[in-house]
Amino acid sequence: MNETISIRMWLISLAVFALVMAASASITQGDVTFGIIDHQAAGTASRVDEIQAQWREGGVLSLAIIAMMADLAWIWIYALGSYLAGREFATKRRGVLRFLGLFICAAAIVFGITDYTETISQFIQLLQGEGSDTLAGIAAFMQPIKIAAFMAAFIGVIVAMVADRFTGRSATNS
Repeated sequence: MNETISIRMWLISLAVFALVMAASASITQGDVTFGIIDHQAAGTASRVDEIQAQWREGGVLSLAIIAMMADLAWIWIYALGSYLAGREFATKRRGVLRFLGLFICAAAIVFGITDYTETISQFIQLLQGEGSDTLAGIAAFMQPIKIAAFMAAFIGVIVAMVADRFTGRSATNS
């Protein structure tokens, strides 16, 4: 795959992320104060039930379902885009770029696994209409790992792009 296509896919995933965030933000309106992030971090069935009850009463339960379905699609787009970008940098076989590429690939895989685990745990509770201590605990446990992996891949791609430019210039200037 061409590097430009890999980076474009990664950039498209960021645009889709903005749309998913907007869908998630649309849930907190009027008397509804809990959002998707609150649901992710709930940790207990009773807290999930409280959040979902507020969503039902506030008339945003269907928006929450749509936001989580969009999140499920986005996870794939971001994980794949990050992985492909990382793979492109890794195949350059130039010291730091190879390392960064492998690091990005690993972060993308960890992100995909943890975010899918978290979001599927949430989605099951949402569709069942009630919380589960097990699923809420799994989602809450995965959230910080997912965030760290997202940031590692995100920052890794940016650093790799800068390093690629820098090493590319120095190679052509020597």
